[in-house]
Amino acid sequence: MSGPRGTTAPPECEQRRSVLGRQEEAIRVADELLADMELKRLKASEVVLKASRLARLVGHTELTEFLGLERSGYTTARSTDVWIGRAGRWADKEESTRYTESIAKVQARVESVQQALEALRGGGNYSGDGIVTASRDHDTRIIQLSSALGTWTGICAQVVAAIYDVVAEIYHELLFSELQASLFADTQEKIDGSLAAASGTALDKIERVSDRLRDGDPESVSQALTTCRRLIDSCADYVFPAREEPYAIGDGVTLRVGPQQVLNRLQAHTHACGASKNRRNRLRRTLSDLYERCSAGTHAEVPVDEARFVFLQTYIALGEILTLKVSDGGKL
Repeated sequence: MSGPRGTTAPPECEQRRSVLGRQEEAIRVADELLADMELKRLKASEVVLKASRLARLVGHTELTEFLGLERSGYTTARSTDVWIGRAGRWADKEESTRYTESIAKVQARVESVQQALEALRGGGNYSGDGIVTASRDHDTRIIQLSSALGTWTGICAQVVAAIYDVVAEIYHELLFSELQASLFADTQEKIDGSLAAASGTALDKIERVSDRLRDGDPESVSQALTTCRRLIDSCADYVFPAREEPYAIGDGVTLRVGPQQVLNRLQAHTHACGASKNRRNRLRRTLSDLYERCSAGTHAEVPVDEARFVFLQTYIALGEILTLKVSDGGKL
């Protein structure tokens, strides 16, 4: 979470910004690469190089392996068979013979064969007794070169197609991840602002929770959960200060809202804000479970992974409550 205003952002914030920066760059590269392949703006060997940058940005192990083989050439190891198949590099699968040249060499073969065919395209000037044989040899040569061109261009096309499938998958995953990050960042900004207004030390409490959960030892986890409980207390004091008289929530039901009735006061606040009954009940159940779990965590050992989720759920639930506004018909 972000630190209090006016302070230097903690290392995890800088790390998160770095990760988001890499993600934005990865989205840009993936988008460009998909367009390059769709519009055939790059040769297969150039596609491999550009895709290598994307694989490095996102840390995609399988794509990195595939592109490494395409750059350096294949071995006869059976572990590469899956990529041999996807790249259309089987010469004879039953005999396990394959085309192992790097994509750069395959591309060079394509260009060489194209030049040879261009040279033969005009036909030959034959005369004398060998005209029939020479003409037949000429046609045979064209057929051989055309077959070779089909093989090499087929490999290039298949390599690009295999890369396209993986890059398209990465691109859509990145877009979904970016949407999640954007939604979370927007929500976090609202919650942090509300927490800062609720208590001058609320964000300090959050930083202490984060530090203790990073430590991971049982005592630190227990202290972190205690801090979560105190954070709930301080928010209740802010949105609905304790009072002696009960609070009526309708249908003849009243809530005691004294200093010890923390959860009742939070429930009274959601009612005063005009939240629907279903929403009020959901928040009441959520905070009741969290408050109980935070209290139990001070006496029993709680796994650090569970404690982290308790903290995140507490942060989000309080954020939802703090961003509610008192309706015109409600009163505190």
